[in-house]
Amino acid sequence: MTLKDELIKGLKETLGVDYVATDKEICYTYSMDASPIPGHIPDIVIRPETTEEVSEVMKLVNKYKTPVYPRGAASSLVLMGVPLQPGGISLDLTRMNKIVEIDEDSMSVTVQTGITWGELEYELKKKGWYTGFVGPGPGLSATIGGGISVASAYYGSAKYGTACDILLGLEVVLPTGEIIRTGSAALDTAKRHTRYGVGLDSTGIFCGDQGIMGIKTEATLKLYPYPEAIGFFVYGYEDEDLLLKALHKMASLRIASDICFIDKEAGLDFGGNPERFLIHGKIEAHSEKELKAQLELFDKIAKDTRGIKKPDSFSKIALHDQKYEFLELAGFMGNFFSPCHKLPIFESKKVHDLYLNHIKAHKENLKKYKVTTIYYPFVVHGHLVLVPEIQVPIHDPEGRKFGVKFWKDFIENVINQGSVHYWLGKVIGDMVVEHYRPEYFDFIKRLKSTLDPNGILNPGLLKLP
Repeated sequence: MTLKDELIKGLKETLGVDYVATDKEICYTYSMDASPIPGHIPDIVIRPETTEEVSEVMKLVNKYKTPVYPRGAASSLVLMGVPLQPGGISLDLTRMNKIVEIDEDSMSVTVQTGITWGELEYELKKKGWYTGFVGPGPGLSATIGGGISVASAYYGSAKYGTACDILLGLEVVLPTGEIIRTGSAALDTAKRHTRYGVGLDSTGIFCGDQGIMGIKTEATLKLYPYPEAIGFFVYGYEDEDLLLKALHKMASLRIASDICFIDKEAGLDFGGNPERFLIHGKIEAHSEKELKAQLELFDKIAKDTRGIKKPDSFSKIALHDQKYEFLELAGFMGNFFSPCHKLPIFESKKVHDLYLNHIKAHKENLKKYKVTTIYYPFVVHGHLVLVPEIQVPIHDPEGRKFGVKFWKDFIENVINQGSVHYWLGKVIGDMVVEHYRPEYFDFIKRLKSTLDPNGILNPGLLKLP
């Protein structure tokens, strides 16, 4: 029996034969995420159901020094959750999709990390709760664990921040198989009700870590009462400076759950309005009276900055009625490329101009390959996430090649402008690492080698072994 055969035998004994696959057809489907760049094919696919099973798996694979690539919904656009070298094990966490506990006293919910954002929101709403930030664009398929691993942002981010800002603690299987709890649950006497107060904020080690520091199996999130009243706003602008002034004021108040805008000069115009720019957003309140006052305040901000009030139907569709479907609809136009990155609100104009110039410089090829461009920033607390998107027809190898280069060139340019990316994966991560301060990168290397001495968890991400 070969070492690989021994490993497969051990995995089947741990998980059961139904949850270990070596078929080429199954393994092939785990070689890619939603990005335009394929990964490698794993030798083995496994689907554990419990934290204890994940722990036993990690102890076993350390014995055989076999790489492991944890995976949620694989909705990443940057090559993440897939093997970055031939072989290894794809560890699918989507069977771990249970709500463990809704603790209404501490206003928290604990879930297995394979549950989707959409399912969690649906179940919590039945009890009158939600998590404030309720998920990234593909929330019907994206998992809680994936969101924490990349510090996801979008729905609810203007008021509540990212997936990591609503996080109280984690249960994590370390690369060597030990199970730890972070936050207050690190104490053997405490419940999972607060993130801080136990010394080091160890939860933060696993926030936005791209899955390299440990396998998140449970997460405890904050709960908020589900809003009694929900309203929407849409304002048209011609002047970007005035738009950013309004956006900054709106963001500073932390009233709106969502604030976004579109520039139709950068490509596709979702709003269909005559003005160049369209601010749109959503306000959640606990009474109609409160909602009315807050919408009136936003109307005044818009009026003072020469914004033109518009019907709110677009905002209602994009941010509420079809929120988890909205970005997915764009996928029908082709392969979806998007380098989401963060900048202070007023500084965003320089990158916006950079994107417009990038489009102009490649105008002929964009037309030739039928590439669609979009510019869709949104507020996350006090800054903007800029979302310059491109979509390339699926069945055009030359167009795809052009699209990848167009995308990567722009990413490098915006990093040089001080933009900060949050979902990194292999594609963006390799570029970001080149700009790490040497002392910081050394710190990351030492932390990784301590937690993962055999280098088996997601090797290759962030240029780590």
